[in-house]
Amino acid sequence: MTGSIVCGVDGSPDAVAALRVGAQLAEQLDARLVVAHVTRPPQPVSVTPLGGMPQALATHVDAQLRLGERVLEQTLVDPGLDGAELADVERRVLYGIPADRLADLADEEEAMLIVVGSRGRGAFRAAFLGSVSSELIGVARCPVLVVPPGAVEALI
Repeated sequence: MTGSIVCGVDGSPDAVAALRVGAQLAEQLDARLVVAHVTRPPQPVSVTPLGGMPQALATHVDAQLRLGERVLEQTLVDPGLDGAELADVERRVLYGIPADRLADLADEEEAMLIVVGSRGRGAFRAAFLGSVSSELIGVARCPVLVVPPGAVEALI
């Protein structure tokens, strides 16, 4: 294998499309596929003065990580995915700001590429609400492929 491809998923149809593209690229490039789900912290995040995590937040983090594992499991068994392509996939559930954590994971994995889906919200809504894909492009230190809605159908 020549490297890895990190694919960020959130359980949406757009994430499944990105995963299909990421799996296809990983196979073609003989790269390891790392599929990650990032669960967000509650707003705002508070930390005790000594730097510890309040018990309620620790419980929340554990629950969110378990939920993230279920999101990954459900995404990877989507009927549109070919199980053979996903036989050697590595799964990661992370906690934090999605764009930052995906960029950090790509660094850790020495990824050649990060693949994510696009919600296709339009420029105004994306600017107002924020977009993981847009934020990721700004913080990633490797190329980012944003898979737009409908792209998978064009590849098949």
